[in-house]
Amino acid sequence: MASAGDEAPILIIGIDFGTTYSGVTYSRRKNTPKLITNWKNLRNFNQDKEKIPSAVFYHRMTERDFSWGYEAPIGEDVLRWFKLLLVDENDLPFKIRTSPHVTTARALIRQLNKTPVEVIGDYLGALWKHSRENMMRAVGQRVFKIARLHFVVTLPAIWPHYARTRMEEALRQAGIREPRPAGETIVDFISEPEAAALACLESSSDAIDLKPGQHLIVCDAGGGTVDIITYKIIKMDPLTVQESVKGDGDLCGAMFLDESFELLLKEKIPGDIQAKMGDSGLRKIMHDEWEHGIKTSVDKDRMVNGKYHPPKITVEASTVRDKVYRPQITKVEKLVEEQIKQVKEKISPQAQVSYACGWLWKVHVLDSSSDPWTAVVRGAVHHGLVRSNLTDNINVSIESRVSRYSYGTLVNAIPFDETMHEQEDRFYCPANQAWLAGNQTMWFVDINETVSAHKPHKFTCWQELSSPDDEVVVDIVFSDAETPPKRQDGTVKPLCEIKVPHIPNWDKLPRWKNSNGEEFRRFGYELCMVSDGTSLDLSVYYNKRKIASQSASFESSGCASAGAASAGGSASRPPRASNRQMGTRPDPDYNEESGSEEDDDDFEMED
Repeated sequence: MASAGDEAPILIIGIDFGTTYSGVTYSRRKNTPKLITNWKNLRNFNQDKEKIPSAVFYHRMTERDFSWGYEAPIGEDVLRWFKLLLVDENDLPFKIRTSPHVTTARALIRQLNKTPVEVIGDYLGALWKHSRENMMRAVGQRVFKIARLHFVVTLPAIWPHYARTRMEEALRQAGIREPRPAGETIVDFISEPEAAALACLESSSDAIDLKPGQHLIVCDAGGGTVDIITYKIIKMDPLTVQESVKGDGDLCGAMFLDESFELLLKEKIPGDIQAKMGDSGLRKIMHDEWEHGIKTSVDKDRMVNGKYHPPKITVEASTVRDKVYRPQITKVEKLVEEQIKQVKEKISPQAQVSYACGWLWKVHVLDSSSDPWTAVVRGAVHHGLVRSNLTDNINVSIESRVSRYSYGTLVNAIPFDETMHEQEDRFYCPANQAWLAGNQTMWFVDINETVSAHKPHKFTCWQELSSPDDEVVVDIVFSDAETPPKRQDGTVKPLCEIKVPHIPNWDKLPRWKNSNGEEFRRFGYELCMVSDGTSLDLSVYYNKRKIASQSASFESSGCASAGAASAGGSASRPPRASNRQMGTRPDPDYNEESGSEEDDDDFEMED
């Protein structure tokens, strides 16, 4: 075994790909995260800013010849807001999918004969190339060449599962997963509000009078989405928190301020002047006076007093506040109020007494000294350092999260019961020689359930097999229904499959026969589920050894239709391969002729 000194160095790299701006941060063991800056602009100078615009301009000579970030010109053919196109059009609110900026981005991508994933891959490829060059200069080419890379990429908490799969493909196209001498590159994901919370708690816990039992609401207001997450303080040293209630979010980020201010300008500037200015003149005002002026210079005393040429116009602070900011701030306020309401409903009357001081109901705003613009990308690096065990000084840790979905499988219940089951689900199973109810649901994790960030959820399962060549497949489904349905309906969707490539110890598996004399073997195993906040990592264990695994964050349209699994001693499952059955605990009525199940009370996770 190599000594610690012989191990390859590890670089933790956080990527915050935003709707309007993106950022990259990296760190080595125990080092303070370092931001990538010195971005090139149109004048070939370096912009020493913490983030770079999420913008791409494809030159007409070739699709591969493009400008990006600060180098992208100001023009109607510049692609912006394309991050939102990772989400299917029908999954976006009507106001968003019909927004001029979103429809323009979608039309430009179609003209280029590209997909949103390909455009994002191009942008991330350029972002990674620039970041890689900066890292090599900082740590040295030799160290960078032999280093293992661990990426942590942020995603909005409110996005559907399939968006992560598309993001993974974009990262692959960007070259981030290319083979390296030191071994496989690791890519993790973290929700944007959780990353923001980690950074804020890390930098501001001493400045805020935190006490165990209190609840802290963190609002991550980004370019496209605003995400809200609430944590309960468990202990102070180290600072340990658990998610209090299911987080929430909405599409009400800074991009909607841009839209509103542009509409305000069009109201203020007479039509004949707008015609003379043209679209390019309006875009120049938006770029120079709004994006790099009014929008970034708001303070507590003066909102705005801008003057524009031509012609000279004045926009009052109250007008900007009421027409630009107020509609989006109202949405954010509703998100915060709903989180407070849920926390009040969830905590017990006894627990409420500890909040008599009113801390829970106050809003604490962290000022600019805590670098809120880079909080998400800094939190991503913190998450990576903890996951890679690269820091002995963990100041903030998350103990548990609240599931945003129900996760489970489909089962065929034995026997069919007309008082419990729908007639359309009734079918005959020749293996069990009985009428079953198909497409019933069995949930491993319920929506709003608290899920440990470290300890796996474990479920003892079995599957009936007639041949060692039978396929063992566990289908995972999910639902966002507030009350998890008992049978498959429109809210129950396939998530992924876990396939066991080989059946171990076939000759030692318990045997049973049905009344026709057909013999089956019962294969027992453990299904373990761990949540990292953006997905479920699932593993199948047999006799305490991992025999299959899968990350449940897959494109729902790309999954095979989830077949029925089974539930307990009262359920079975007809096969894809013949006579395949599955369950979650041993059937007390089956005729076991040989073999036995091992006691798994002392089950331990093993990689």
